[in-house]
Amino acid sequence: MAVGLAVSAMGALIVLLAVGVIPGGDASLEAPRWVVAAAGLSFVLAGAAIIVGYAVAGGAAPDGDLPPGTPRWLRVTQSLLGLGIIVSLAAVGTWVAFGPGPRAFSVTLPFVGRGPGDERLGRVAFGIGAVLMWIFLVVFVVVSVQRIRRNR
Repeated sequence: MAVGLAVSAMGALIVLLAVGVIPGGDASLEAPRWVVAAAGLSFVLAGAAIIVGYAVAGGAAPDGDLPPGTPRWLRVTQSLLGLGIIVSLAAVGTWVAFGPGPRAFSVTLPFVGRGPGDERLGRVAFGIGAVLMWIFLVVFVVVSVQRIRRNR
């Protein structure tokens, strides 16, 4: 419960900064407010998923699913939280890859250090990641629906 609350609280701070409730964010934001809010929302939802999965449902079974006998409403809630996390992360990656404006990337290599990265290469990398996230979303929905139906 404590871990889930801490993760959600960190995300909530990012969301509050993005929507302007916490002042001073304008100067530090390097992305549109909705992108920053989506990033924060992914943490809020992840914290909630930790709470639902472990504090409420009692952890995960060996197959990664919720334990046998978990109520259907809890399974649906957990799946919706996962759906929200995936969509939030995919939206951020999609904006980085395909959104308007310049991007600045850096590259860090072990034993070599850190340096500036190529914008085109960075966008391609994020684009591949974004496409994979959207594909993962489809797989996640199919698997979640199957698990919910199986455990009626």
